[in-house]
Amino acid sequence: MSSLALRLGLLLMLLPPSLAEAETTPLNVPILMHGSIGDDACPEKGRVIKIGAEPKSVLSVQSGPGEAPFREIGRLHDGDIVVVCEKLGLWLGVVYGSASLGCQTTILVPVEQAYTGPCNHGWVLAQNVSVSKDQN
Repeated sequence: MSSLALRLGLLLMLLPPSLAEAETTPLNVPILMHGSIGDDACPEKGRVIKIGAEPKSVLSVQSGPGEAPFREIGRLHDGDIVVVCEKLGLWLGVVYGSASLGCQTTILVPVEQAYTGPCNHGWVLAQNVSVSKDQN
């Protein structure tokens, strides 16, 4: 959790003073792809599970790992497939979309860097995603 607090503090320091003080301004915390020789940048896949009792329940995708001041930027449904790039406390940084093969998450990155690929991405609660190395 201290890693999250450190990253949030750094983000606030980089904002202009008027934005850093505004409580309603949503922050965006980038999803990091961890550099490693011989491994995919985002090697784990997940399937959205246990969203709620209602048939039309959705999993909110947030602009950062937490609730306020982060905002909803997308929605996932039970059974949707995601690529997991980062774990931060109770949250997962995920990449998702209909063309997940073209999301550029299986590339090798020599150093840790933010995901900038073409697919949707954001933060979801880990309790709603079943994660494995070879999820179909």
